[in-house]
Amino acid sequence: MVGGLVCFDAIEKHALDRNIPVMQKEGIEFLIDTFQQHQCKSCLEIGSAIGYSSMMMVSNIDSFVVETIEIDEARYQEAQKNIKDYQLEDKIFIHLDDALEFDCNNRVFKSYDCLFIDAAKAQYQKFFEKYIPFLKEDGICIVDNLDFHGMIYDIDNIKNRNTKQLVKKIKRFKDWIFDHDAYSVEYYPIGDGICVIKRR
Repeated sequence: MVGGLVCFDAIEKHALDRNIPVMQKEGIEFLIDTFQQHQCKSCLEIGSAIGYSSMMMVSNIDSFVVETIEIDEARYQEAQKNIKDYQLEDKIFIHLDDALEFDCNNRVFKSYDCLFIDAAKAQYQKFFEKYIPFLKEDGICIVDNLDFHGMIYDIDNIKNRNTKQLVKKIKRFKDWIFDHDAYSVEYYPIGDGICVIKRR
């Protein structure tokens, strides 16, 4: 337990030992707290990894369900095993697919109280535009990893060309969503930078 939360420390450690990205503790606590404040009961998550964040959500928010999409087959298989081991199959529904190519007719739920984007950072805007129509009118979207280890503020000094291109794409999304007339955005310097997006 951390701050009263049900935790999956063994899963988190096993992921970190293998450099599999899982959301930082303070980020997951913020996520859970925000969803509770907004009385969210259903979430669409883009990027399951090994199921850690969705397991944390459904285990710490009453009557909460997650539908999640993962592109990597090995991580998908591991997530399925973790979900089964903790008997959470009735709360987490996972798809193996590229979220950009996923057939939205195959969704388990019609609409969602919240959308959580934590997948390929270069595709944030495409993920957002594809899945925001399934968010309820008063729903919220949370996007993680918007600072990319602080590099977003120091792009000119990034030596690696691929990293520089990625960080530019993250900054482009951040600028685009903050300037968008249809959405209000709040930024929080938690973990690697989180923003909460709502329709105006």
